[in-house]
Formats: sequence, structure tokens, C-alpha cells
Amino acid sequence: MAKLTVCTVLGTRPEIIKLAPLIPLLDGQMGLRQVLLHTGQHYSFDMDAVFFTELGLRSVDVQLAVGSGSHAVQTAAILIGVERAILEHGIGLVLVFGDTNSTLGAALAAAKLAVPVVHIEAGCRSFVRTMPEEINRVLVDHCSAQLLAPNQAAFQHLRSEGIAERDITVVGSTAIDAARAFAPRAQGRTIVAESLSKLGCSADQPYLTCTVHRAENTTPEVLPGLVRGLSRLAERYPLLWPVHPRTRRLLDELKLPLSPRIGLLPPVGYLDMLALLSDSLALCTDSGGLQEESYALGTPVLILRNETEWSYLVDGGCATLLGNREDDVVRRGLASLETAENQRMRLAAKALTARLADGGAAAKILEAVTSRWL
Repeated sequence: MAKLTVCTVLGTRPEIIKLAPLIPLLDGQMGLRQVLLHTGQHYSFDMDAVFFTELGLRSVDVQLAVGSGSHAVQTAAILIGVERAILEHGIGLVLVFGDTNSTLGAALAAAKLAVPVVHIEAGCRSFVRTMPEEINRVLVDHCSAQLLAPNQAAFQHLRSEGIAERDITVVGSTAIDAARAFAPRAQGRTIVAESLSKLGCSADQPYLTCTVHRAENTTPEVLPGLVRGLSRLAERYPLLWPVHPRTRRLLDELKLPLSPRIGLLPPVGYLDMLALLSDSLALCTDSGGLQEESYALGTPVLILRNETEWSYLVDGGCATLLGNREDDVVRRGLASLETAENQRMRLAAKALTARLADGGAAAKILEAVTSRWL
């Protein structure tokens, strides 16, 4: 019997990390042949290849190398490249993840060729249609044949939009699987001690980890106030900030003053990020993927946005929305960092983990895909 050729599409750091537990399972599944396709949406070693190395992933079969560009340029290049790959490799099923331009371009290319699309992390919603990610995830959900939702909230979003229950399966989050699986390998890494030392702080000094990269936060109108707010938090706790290239460019262009207690780091690998998160008092971030990784390690999450797709973390009490305005970041941030509140959020993460019994998402995804398509 001929094998079903499945194309797994990735192109950014979060997709690499979140698909890491699934890729080996697909490679080992009888009746399937996996074609691993990298769009090249993230194209520097620091932002990309280092994660393949650290996660022990095999090399990709197809590399599109689309690089940077506007949303239209990136998506068009991905459409063309994925269409070519589908035709050349006889692909009969396409797996996409999340909400990136890689996700949208690949899903559209497959759907237009009548190749079924499986959307992993389906149903997440911020309900802010000005966000490019929200547009991507909604469009992909509605051109997919099978939707694998991370939680019941995502399931309900899909049902409310008219998607049939038979096409939806709740499978959990592979980001949580990956963080917990690789956390032991991050122990003993020196990034925290070295970074705090450069700030003149001792290795046991309580500190914050920070990331900022979303389009709504990296504008000349928003970033200055956000940086002022983070600088004020750093007066209380030193802040270690791996800086996204886009954010670094804007910081330099605007010549924004930073607290001397903020340590700007280059983009870091996955294991170093897990080390930062594991020992951190809290994570300040606008990243969706890091919210779940931080929760998986029991570290409180302070979200530098006014909404989140991972509302279950806020509802569960282990994450809170700070917003991106200076005064809000400081007021809400300091309240969340008080010893009693910080401890409450850590206990809430443990309670949520026990209640959800999360874990094993990759195996659930494999079961859902094989039972539907083999």
C-alpha cells in the first residue's frame, strides 16, 4: 500500500519548538511519509537553526528561504513555494501550525489544490482583527479540513464560527510538552549568572525576563512608553531582555534611554530561554508561545498586551494582562511582583496543571491525524 505523504510546514522559532515533539512521531508512523518544509520566514541562525540543533531535529526536506519582506511579499513567496512542493513531492496532506505567514501561505496553497489541511493550534482568538496573526489564524481555520485545538476555549470559538464538531479535536499544547521535556537540559546553563554579573548583580538576585516583538508594540508611538515602564520595573528588579532584531532596530533608531539595570541580550537559543524562564521571578512578554512555556515551568506571566489568545492562563490566575502603556505596566507589574501575589501565581500554575492534566499533546495529534487520514 502506498504511503500518505504528509507535508509538515514550519518557518519560525515558535513553530520549530512546538512541532519538535511531533516531527519524530510522524517520521516513525507506518503508512506515512513526512516531508518537512521550512519556509525560511526566520532566516538567521540565532533566530532559527540553533533551535534545530538544540532540539535534535533532523534536517528539512524542502527549504524555501523566503526571508524577510512585507506580509504580502512573504505570503506570496510561501504560496508559490508550497504549491511547487506539493506538486513535486505528491503531497496528500498538509500540516500547519499557529498563526504565522508560513501558516497562512501553506494553508492557502494546499486548499487551492484541494489538498486537505490540518491546522494545529486551531481556534485561538484575540478578537483583535487589526493583528496580522488574528487574520491568519481565522483564515486558516476556515480553509482547514481538520482542526486540532489546544483547549476547550479554542474548541468553543470554532463551534461558534460554524465549524462542525466532527472536524475538531482538543489535543492540548505541544509548547507545554516541549518546555517540560527540555527543561532538565537547561539546568546549569550560565546565561543567568553571566548576564546578571554584567549588570553588577549577584547570581542569586531576583530578576525579570522580558521579550517584546509584536507589531503593535514595536512602533514609535508605543515602544517608548513601554520601555519607560520596563525601566521603572527594573529599578526594583534587574531585567534580562533577549531582543528581537526588529525591536533592536527601533530601539537604536529612536535612541531610547534604558535603565542601567536592563541587560539587552542577543536572541538566545531555546535552552538558554528555558534557563532564563526557570529562574525568573516573572516573565514580561508579548509572545504567545512564551506565555505557555513560562506557565509550563511554573513562572508567572506578565503579558505586555491588552488581550491574549491564552485566556485560560489569565483565568487560571497564573498570568495577568499589564497592557503596553507606561503607567499600567508599572502599576500592574509591581502589584503582580509583590511576594504574596507572586507566590499565589506560582501556586495557581501548579493548580491549573493538575486540573487540566495537560501533556502528551504530540501523541494526541498523531492519533487524531492517523485515525482521520489513514
